[in-house]
Amino acid sequence: MANDTGRSYDEVPYGEGCFRVSQPDHLAALAAVHRIPAPPLERCRVLELGCGSGGNLLPMALELPEATFVGVDLSEGQIASARERASALGVRNADFRAMDLAAIDASFGTFDYVVCHGVYSWVPEAVQERILAICSANLSPDGLAYVSYNTFPGWHERRMARELMLYHDRAGGPSAERIARARSFPGELARVVLSPESAYGRVLRAEAEALKDEEDAYVFHEFLEDVNRPTYVHELLTRAARHGLEFVTEAGTPGLFAGLPAPSREAVERWAVDVISREQYLDFVCNRPFRKTVLRHAGGPPAGAPDPAALAGLEVSSDLKPATGSPVVADESPARFTRPDVEGGASTTSPLLKAILLALDAARPRALDPAALHAGVAARLAEAGRALPADREEAEAQLRGAVLLLFLSDLVELHVRAPRPAAGVSARPLASPLARHQASRSTRVTSLRRRVVEVGELERAVLLELDGRRDLDGVLDRVTARVLAGEVELSLEGKTVHDPAVVRAALAVEIEPAVRALVEKALLAG
Repeated sequence: MANDTGRSYDEVPYGEGCFRVSQPDHLAALAAVHRIPAPPLERCRVLELGCGSGGNLLPMALELPEATFVGVDLSEGQIASARERASALGVRNADFRAMDLAAIDASFGTFDYVVCHGVYSWVPEAVQERILAICSANLSPDGLAYVSYNTFPGWHERRMARELMLYHDRAGGPSAERIARARSFPGELARVVLSPESAYGRVLRAEAEALKDEEDAYVFHEFLEDVNRPTYVHELLTRAARHGLEFVTEAGTPGLFAGLPAPSREAVERWAVDVISREQYLDFVCNRPFRKTVLRHAGGPPAGAPDPAALAGLEVSSDLKPATGSPVVADESPARFTRPDVEGGASTTSPLLKAILLALDAARPRALDPAALHAGVAARLAEAGRALPADREEAEAQLRGAVLLLFLSDLVELHVRAPRPAAGVSARPLASPLARHQASRSTRVTSLRRRVVEVGELERAVLLELDGRRDLDGVLDRVTARVLAGEVELSLEGKTVHDPAVVRAALAVEIEPAVRALVEKALLAG
């Protein structure tokens, strides 16, 4: 990996990314669904290639204190930041190393989970080969490797936009100026092309819209880096096979094929002759631009089709909540469920699916084990005059089949070892130490559900005080003092408030709702 790559990430570092589908719990759940072995989580060994400043690895290390984590990155600045954060959090089971991937050898030992997110497409071909070699040589016998990468054909349109932006950026300059220039160019060009309704014009408008909300680091590294090498999935899987690795599943949207219209599924099945060609034709049909692929050593027990029976020992959680009101479970009226702060969602008319999602919403941010989910669903169906089958085994089979459908559609999560955030407000609330550390610098923090969430300014001020030593009155005292010191701004009717009595009275009715909002965002420890 070229030193210039490391310097570019020192110049424009990525933020505190935590990628849920790369976490060992999710990978182990995928293995369970496909009936293949996966290493136990409690004392597993995890290697992350391209770990940045530890945003993905540190949540794992805090959640699994008996496990061992090694993060490698070429950027000395990002590794220094990761070490600093680990030290501040008292993390002793994570080792961060600034080094080239070429230096990883047998002395590193083997790892049960190897994670490589956002690296493969952004390095030269020789380094891509090295990534796959590490995923083979340093992976334990039943281990799982996760590799994400840009894919064709979906990235063909984006590559055109990238090439246009690179030419427009040929003057170079400070990174902030380059990012601003690149971000604005597709929209500027879309407004003056001769055929705005052509495919070319539509691509430019789509890229301009997509870039509006992207972080500066994403724009810089996705569009302005010297190297960005998307690949066809058949190329990656063929390369992986040369290293003794085989495809297991996708970590994201694992049920994409099953969700296709019947004519599309039939066409893919007709064209495909093996797993590799099946995945490639699937991408042709879906125009997929990005993959999150799970690999393992070839030659193990055959991976089966997703099996509802495999869900018997897994816990279930979901971020979905009813879009409006309370869905009617008694009939097949449509109900829409959405995720907070995320576009899109899902609609269903199935009373059983509605009951499942309502039971998971009531438990959120916690997961439900099979028995608790069964009880919650049965209660909601009974209230609506419906019921699960009287035979317990038949009822559980029906429930597992419905949960598997939701999981394959990315609407619920399955867990081998579910996170345990607080479900309510305790006498002396304790926030996630990682979230508190992040909140000292940003309003974007990592939840105990392994997601980056946004907190408001008041929520952030409250979060910083939740160290488990104070009751809500003590938190009120601390936040009031911070407002009076000018560290936090409080305004009423558009005017900044400075009077101590008024500040305290205004905050007195806001502290508990703010803490409850932090519970909802899975930021309090259970």
